[in-house]
Amino acid sequence: KIETGNPFNFAPQWSPDGKWVMFVSGERTNCDPYVVRADGSGLRKVASRNGYKGWIATLDVYDFHEGSSDVPVWAPDNTGIYYTAQLGSTVELMWASLDGEVHQLTHSPDGTLHYHPKASPDGQWLAFGSTLTGTRQLYVRPAAPRCQDAEAHGITEVPDHHAAMWASWQP
Repeated sequence: KIETGNPFNFAPQWSPDGKWVMFVSGERTNCDPYVVRADGSGLRKVASRNGYKGWIATLDVYDFHEGSSDVPVWAPDNTGIYYTAQLGSTVELMWASLDGEVHQLTHSPDGTLHYHPKASPDGQWLAFGSTLTGTRQLYVRPAAPRCQDAEAHGITEVPDHHAAMWASWQP
C-alpha cells in the first residue's frame, strides 16, 4: 500500500519495463502525476498540472462522471511521462522525466485544450486531442521532448459540434 497523504489516487499504470507505477494523486479536481518504484519505495511527484482539473467534458453525455479522465501516459522507453497541464488559459502538452525534468511540448493560442496524449509504440510520435481549430480533433506530432513546438498534423476531420476524443496506435 502506498501512502501519499492525499485523498485522491487514481489511474495507476505500470511503466513499460515494470519497474515503476505512475498515477495521479491529490484532490479530486487538482491532482498531479506521481511515480513509485514497484517495491513501494521512491514515491515522488514528478510534475505539476498547475490546477488542471484533469477531465474532458464529454459532449451529449450528461452523467459520464463529468467527462473522460485525462491521465498521464508513459513514454515507451521508460524515460518519462506525457501529461497535460494548465498554463494560463490553455491546457498544454507536457513531458516530465522520472527525475522531474519538465518540457512544455506545445505553446498554443489562448483557450486551447490539449488532451489524452498517447505515445506510439516505437516512441517516435505522440497522438493527442486538441481544440486548436475550435472542434475537438486528433493530431500527431514528434514525441521527443527536444521537439518543443514541433508542428502538429491533424489526423481527423470531425464536423462542428462533434468531437474526436481518444487516439489509438495499431500494434
